[in-house]
Amino acid sequence: MHLHNDYSGDMMQHRKLAAWFMFGMLACPISGLTAEYPEKPVDVVIPYSTGNGLDLLGREFSHRLEAELKVPLVVINREGAAGVIGTGSAARASPDGYTLLFHANPPFVTAALVPERAPYDPRSSFVPVAQVGSVPLVLVTSGKSPFNDFAGMRSYVQAHPEKANYASAGVGSPGHIYGELLNRAMDADIQEVRYKATGQALIDVVSGEVLLSLVSVSAVLPYLESGSLRALAVGSSDRLPRFPEVPTLAEVLHQPGFEAGVWYGFFAPAGTPATHVQKLYEAIARAAQTSELRGFMARLGMVPHVRDSAALAAIVDEDVKVAARLLQDTKLAGH
Repeated sequence: MHLHNDYSGDMMQHRKLAAWFMFGMLACPISGLTAEYPEKPVDVVIPYSTGNGLDLLGREFSHRLEAELKVPLVVINREGAAGVIGTGSAARASPDGYTLLFHANPPFVTAALVPERAPYDPRSSFVPVAQVGSVPLVLVTSGKSPFNDFAGMRSYVQAHPEKANYASAGVGSPGHIYGELLNRAMDADIQEVRYKATGQALIDVVSGEVLLSLVSVSAVLPYLESGSLRALAVGSSDRLPRFPEVPTLAEVLHQPGFEAGVWYGFFAPAGTPATHVQKLYEAIARAAQTSELRGFMARLGMVPHVRDSAALAAIVDEDVKVAARLLQDTKLAGH
């Protein structure tokens, strides 16, 4: 009888251990061992202030991605130093798939190539997730300018070199890079006036304080529609259906192939698992096909086209080579 009681006690103990073991096995997926990504909110860093084309598109994509990923996407605007501050912070984030960077080039590549501003490397600090689209730049002047077209601007610049200037949002910004390329194409010396943000620059262009600026179409649509800014030329390969009377830069410069534009894309910190990157890309591709998102981009003058991680990596690599050659020019390297 005594032996029987010991045996029963041992059996009870074994059953308890087995129960605890099974509970532990069931609890493992809950604790995160096999949890499916994503299981919590994803931060999306936009390295500029609110209201510009980059911010508007990043927010719209984030909103659409919530439905695809089934988790909230939290947009964080972290501006400063031509996008370098926010981009650097995203590069230092944990590579777990819960921090994304939404950026544009220029200046994603170009800003990092200025020696005194290099807290990240566009190729080694990030893994590309997806390119989502592009937008052409437009050369604008105040609606009160004494000229109405590109030829008139060219004559005015030649006659008034002391008033020949253009606004940019800093070293490596689209306005800076293409402003200098425009100088070369025109064989001109239009002086850069540097601002901390596109919005500040546009205020002075609208007032006539600064003569010109090359800005994304999406950033200036309200100004063009109100007449406070006048479009002189667009950087797209063809004239825009929305502004058929505005010639392309290639037309007015008589240089076929001269284009000026910006592409947009998502990036993750280097080391982010490839499975997470692929899942994000697939969700982005699905979101990009929705009529709501395509309509949103069309209203902002943007062209949707999604490219995967490998394709975007190749684009970044080529852009680094081109930008490095441009920035060797001391005029582009900053003053």
